Amino acid sequence: MRRLRARMTLVAIGLLVSLAASACGWWSDPEPTAAIDPRVPEDVQTELRSLLHAELPDLTVRRGTSAGTGTALVGVGGPGQVLVDRVFAVVAPFATVADAVDADAVTRLWQGDVSALANAFGRGEPALLSVAAADVDSLSAIVGTPPAESVRVVADGQLAAGAAAWAGPSVALMPFEQVDQRWKLLQVDGTSLLDASAPIESYPFSLQITVSGDDEVAEAIVAAWPATTNRDPARLAVVALTGTTAMARGTARAMEANGITSPGTAIADWLRSADVAHISNEASFWDGCGPPRSGQLFCSDPRYLALLTDVGTDVVELTGNHLNDFGPDALVGTIDAYTGAGLAHYGGGRDEIEASTPLRMEIKGNRIAFVGCNWFGPEGDFATASQAGSARCGTVPGALDLIESSIAALRAEGWLVIATIQYEEFTSWRPPQDQIDAMARLRSAGAVVVSGSQGHNLQGYDVDATGLVHWGLGNLFFLDQNDANAKLPTVDRHVFYDGRYVGVDIKTAGIVDQARVVPLGPTERADVLAQLFSVSNLQP
Repeated sequence: MRRLRARMTLVAIGLLVSLAASACGWWSDPEPTAAIDPRVPEDVQTELRSLLHAELPDLTVRRGTSAGTGTALVGVGGPGQVLVDRVFAVVAPFATVADAVDADAVTRLWQGDVSALANAFGRGEPALLSVAAADVDSLSAIVGTPPAESVRVVADGQLAAGAAAWAGPSVALMPFEQVDQRWKLLQVDGTSLLDASAPIESYPFSLQITVSGDDEVAEAIVAAWPATTNRDPARLAVVALTGTTAMARGTARAMEANGITSPGTAIADWLRSADVAHISNEASFWDGCGPPRSGQLFCSDPRYLALLTDVGTDVVELTGNHLNDFGPDALVGTIDAYTGAGLAHYGGGRDEIEASTPLRMEIKGNRIAFVGCNWFGPEGDFATASQAGSARCGTVPGALDLIESSIAALRAEGWLVIATIQYEEFTSWRPPQDQIDAMARLRSAGAVVVSGSQGHNLQGYDVDATGLVHWGLGNLFFLDQNDANAKLPTVDRHVFYDGRYVGVDIKTAGIVDQARVVPLGPTERADVLAQLFSVSNLQP
């Protein structure tokens, strides 16, 4: 910032010297001028005029569409240095099965073709397009002024709340930084704004305000207004959360037969490409585990850690209710193995203090904290002052006061909290009301994401203005159940931007051959999403 100010001062001095020289007859060039194209949105014009008046008081600012000697043009697109890059997301209500739209169809809808997105969302009727009043000028600069009947203009502050656009099949265009968990951000021509590495140079709904023309004047304007964007990949963080992993029984047998890393090969990129990849591993590594065994007691051969490292695991959750099946010493050795492999852990530990200590991480400027607990038990799995185990949720069985107070304290310190819980296991897509209520309490305590790590069965979502709850993500690297939804894991890729929670990119998969996790095809994915959303609690 100090160097920028120095540069701005030198350029401003240069302009003042030129003005003085002109007044004394030493300079014959025209008066330094900034011409602002009328298509530049009014809010940008207002802010720019105010800033230039304060920083470069001797610069004439006027409306115009051309540049020349002594004049720089602030315009929409075109050559020159970028002052403002305002990216608009195409979004739909959270419970939208479709994942993508064509840019051409959205543009045609904006321009008056009300049938452009007909049947796009499977309801057999045209979709509506909504936009906040404050964004009409910016979008008009990109795709033209819309006919009055083709776009539903919503009062400022209402579109982000969701209710105005959730009434029927609809899409909305909104600035990227306003998207939150109540919306599903759609891919546009194959590009997802939730992917930090996505090539968006040709993304069609991006308004770029540039400055060109006279080099000296343009440089002075750039120095006064450093380039700004509402979607900087350096501030976009992705955290991938997963469900139950237990590399035991049939899964372990399949790993021995097909290769230790074989279960994750097809979906590894979902985890590796995240900034933080989470695994909830319920089985401890134990040298005496031997060949894969049957029964209700779980352990894993220490060699199986290779699967977790191969898929890019960064954080291991230790709230599982099988961690002490072969004694707390096995868990201590497991934690040592994670530490040696460079993996962080939370939700369990070598003693109760370590088990209850949140995991704090700063990820691309986003302060994210993980906290987890075991609600279900059994009693022998809990950490004590002298025994390794999982963290308790409350001071008495069935209570949540310990994790609630931890969440509230983290939130008060400015952390974005991800809370995960090992609840009782239910096989239904929609869990009983006591589980719904318990997980909603963690959100009320201040968690922006609450995720159920307990279930072997996939369950729905609970989404409102304060955060997102996923009741159960299902199995990941484990399968010994016959229920259909036990074979349908999800990987929830949660996205954070500039210190706020944006939402989730839901990846759907199936488990085949007892262990291999493979992405679902389009038809199967649509069926699973429709089932998930049909049982979910969704509030705009």
